[in-house]
Amino acid sequence: MDDELTALQQLPDDPDLARYRMVNPLEIGSVLRQLLTRGDFVSMHFGRSQFMLTRVLQVDVPSRSFCFDWGGQEELNRALLVSDRNICVAAPDGVKVQFVLGRPREARVDGRPAFIVGFPPDLIKLQRREYFRIETPLAHPFVCRFTLQDGQQFVMPLHDLSLGGLGLWASTVEAQKLQCGVQLHDAVIELGVGGVVQTDLEICALRSMTSRSGEARFHVGCRFLSLTRGAEASVQRLMAQLERERKALTG
Repeated sequence: MDDELTALQQLPDDPDLARYRMVNPLEIGSVLRQLLTRGDFVSMHFGRSQFMLTRVLQVDVPSRSFCFDWGGQEELNRALLVSDRNICVAAPDGVKVQFVLGRPREARVDGRPAFIVGFPPDLIKLQRREYFRIETPLAHPFVCRFTLQDGQQFVMPLHDLSLGGLGLWASTVEAQKLQCGVQLHDAVIELGVGGVVQTDLEICALRSMTSRSGEARFHVGCRFLSLTRGAEASVQRLMAQLERERKALTG
């Protein structure tokens, strides 16, 4: 169940995800029907860090609406009924699906309480394995070294790693010198036993976060621009090793 909950975490803010956005109601309905048929869990994030697990119960493509299950905590159900922005995440067969719903209404399905809501205006469905992200070690952090065009040099610890890119931790002062769209040429990524990878990066997202140690930091999301096949293989092997180690620790 812990692995399921990890898969149902929200996607990071990343402009590169736009290429996976669906807007056709028929396509959106097809994805919702898949969730219905499979009985997959859907995580619902709303309000001030409120969260509940649910499942799709009915999908009505002609009316562009669907029903999902009533939760086990009445307080959360009532809070959801007055929430205008609700982020939903599912992971059928490991394919990440995320969409945002408006305020739902109370309904009945087979005589039991449920929610009914209109289709989301769009839906993100990731189909590439690059977006499986894993957090990197704290004890012996990996680092990324790069130089901006004005000659400023940076050494930043990695927060997470994927085959599509990586996330860096930056201080407030460092973050003020960076901006989305900037390309980092010949960045050197030191990955411990995974070796050293040199590649071009593009900054895609900057957001304020709290580090695992409780420190206020910035997360700098970057995508790979020129990862060679050899480097990709090295990153993939390292990610597999980190995932095995994570599972060994968590059981």
